[in-house]
Amino acid sequence: MQKMFSAHVAAPIANLYDRFLRLGEGDQTAEEAERIRAVRLAVVGTSTPWMMVANLCNAVLTVFAFYGSPSATEVYVICGLILTVVAFTTLSWWRNRKRGMRERASLRGTVRAIIYAAILSGLWAALDVAAYHTADETQRMVLIALTVGMAGGGGFALATIPSASIVFCGTVAVGAAIALSRDPTIVGAYLFVLYLIFAAIIIRSSLAVCRSLTERVRAKLAADEQRDVINLLLNDFEENAADWLWGTDEDINLVRASNRFYEQMQVPEAMVIGKPLAAIMPFAAVGIEGMDCRENFITCLETRQSFRDQDICVELGGELAIWSLTAKAIQDDEGQFCGYRGVGRDVTASRESRLRIEHMARHDPLTEVGNRVLLSEDFERAVSRYQRFGDPFSVLLLDLDRFKHINDNFGHAGGDELLRAIASILSQIRGETDTLARIGGDEFAILHMSGDDPQSAAGLASRIIEKLGKPISLCCGTAHVGVSIGIACAPIDGTDPDQLMRNADLALYRAKTDGRNRYRFFDSSLDAAARRRNLIEQELALAVAQESLTVNFQPLVDAQSRQVVCAEALLRWNHPTLGPISPGEFIPIAEESGQIGAIGSWVLRQACKHAVNWPDHIRVAVNLSSRQFLSPGLLPLVEGALKQNRLPAHRLELEVTESLLMETTIGVEQTLASLARLGLRIALDDFGTGFSSLSYLRQYRFDKLKIDQSFISDLETNADSRAIVDSVIRLARDLRMSVAAEGVETRGQFDLLRQMSCGEIQGFLAGRPMPVDQFEEYLRQNSTSVERLYA
Repeated sequence: MQKMFSAHVAAPIANLYDRFLRLGEGDQTAEEAERIRAVRLAVVGTSTPWMMVANLCNAVLTVFAFYGSPSATEVYVICGLILTVVAFTTLSWWRNRKRGMRERASLRGTVRAIIYAAILSGLWAALDVAAYHTADETQRMVLIALTVGMAGGGGFALATIPSASIVFCGTVAVGAAIALSRDPTIVGAYLFVLYLIFAAIIIRSSLAVCRSLTERVRAKLAADEQRDVINLLLNDFEENAADWLWGTDEDINLVRASNRFYEQMQVPEAMVIGKPLAAIMPFAAVGIEGMDCRENFITCLETRQSFRDQDICVELGGELAIWSLTAKAIQDDEGQFCGYRGVGRDVTASRESRLRIEHMARHDPLTEVGNRVLLSEDFERAVSRYQRFGDPFSVLLLDLDRFKHINDNFGHAGGDELLRAIASILSQIRGETDTLARIGGDEFAILHMSGDDPQSAAGLASRIIEKLGKPISLCCGTAHVGVSIGIACAPIDGTDPDQLMRNADLALYRAKTDGRNRYRFFDSSLDAAARRRNLIEQELALAVAQESLTVNFQPLVDAQSRQVVCAEALLRWNHPTLGPISPGEFIPIAEESGQIGAIGSWVLRQACKHAVNWPDHIRVAVNLSSRQFLSPGLLPLVEGALKQNRLPAHRLELEVTESLLMETTIGVEQTLASLARLGLRIALDDFGTGFSSLSYLRQYRFDKLKIDQSFISDLETNADSRAIVDSVIRLARDLRMSVAAEGVETRGQFDLLRQMSCGEIQGFLAGRPMPVDQFEEYLRQNSTSVERLYA
């Protein structure tokens, strides 16, 4: 029970004792407290000699003051002990005076300070107790002065260690209290109260001094730690970073630099330290972007102002490099320039990377000529020069002829090689000030700056057409291509880049329409045609949506029996404001705009819908465009139209042109075979025009050949035409195909075709295209044979 009580009491006492020792360390970490404690002890150590001098003087003074006093013996003994402590302490201080301050101190240092304070203050307290009650008035005044002085001096000397200061003042107070308690007068009580107030002030000031010292030490420790981190980073930066540090004096002479700077300079430190910065830099003679790097850098330094990312071109070991320098201007308290502190780096690699990126952004990766970005930028500069100086310019828009054919034959690798070869040829032909750019798959543009009039652009276009008209050797074979060119000239055709490109595109369209492999200039009629084309495209989309197009039917008559055997469905468009629009005008627009698929599907369904009401021996023929034929939805469309209208497949005839057969893909042959398996007939329309080849007749199976009207128009007067038509008829008969002649307009043409055993005729002689109601009336009137063919 007694042990438990002792443990219960001892724990709070130990806790109070620890808190007393740690006075002034309340919000500090253990590591921080040890470092601050070392500083506090060091401050006490610095005041130790003066404290010992004060104790020595006071002890000697006391000895003289109490000479002959009844308590002289006690006073001499106590003063002797004080002098012994002074001597011992002074000797210890003298031995340790050259030792540096410890970085850390444990609580043992605080305990030793408290013990030292207790011993010394205890001796002065004992002096009061031993001598005060027998002392005379003068001696008492000496004791009171000594007590107050030593309490104040010791308390303030130990202020950075609050616990030692409290012990010192408290011990002296106890001695004073015992001494004054023997004085029966009220003066002793007054003196004690005054001393207690004085001691409280000393202790409070001690704590304030300790707190102030602690804050200063903590700030210094933080600054030292920050400085250490900065120094560590700087050392690591100078040792490992690619950048380097440098500094100058007020005369801009180099005073310090990183080792990497000397490594870059390839010179020892002693050769450049103290010399003007501008004089030691290894400037290259070429400069950067037309600027004199040396003069520009010197001008920047002479401003005595901070600068950032100042690039200079240097030459090291015969190789050029680019350095980027940044510096801060240092000024003193009076605002006077004291020098520069800066950093430098080698930016050669990054500058080269940036230039490569800029090149890639403005050039075509395949051909290495410009792209739309470069063309647009040079366009803007050309317009600016025209506005400032009146310099005219032209734009040539080039589109390769038969490039798709080359790409199909040689593959994409061959097509890419051809594009690179053509880009090289164009680069050699164009002028030095011209801009060449690839703006599409096989489209190029040249911004022509060399000529003063359109004839210069025409000459350039002629040279290009001539050069590209020759065979081009590739790794995979020889390519034969041509080029169509559209030309727009500024300021004749405008000065806005978009307008000029649009006008050149219109001129290119005209060149391709006129037969390709030629150039055409833009003129106002092209713009009018383009506006009409855009209008037709928009109105055609509306007409398709509203189904306001119509289908006419033109009869095909058997040449021998004169009986109608087929009718060709022909699309017509009568616009409410534009009037009748020729299929030759709106069908190409529909093909280019992608509307031909919807139009063709509608025509097919309409043809089947009307044909089912005709006599069973009359077929209906529907033309298929290349886009519609190559569509994967063609077979379902045909099957659906036949089933929906219950039209037998043998009464439907689909007409394709020779241009479709140039698409030498496996899809063409498979589609023709699939259509044939449905039981319908396939006719080859406009035979003899375009790129006619007899190999088509061997490769693909057709049921009918339609001889183009260009061979029929002069059949009566041109023996060559008669020979060609007769040969085609014989060929078709040998290949087990029927023949139809288009464009038959006279009785003489009809008689000659009958003599040649032509199977069917189509033309105004037999009947013009007519709406379905008129065609059905035509069939009723010519139910057995076409009467007009007998006239």
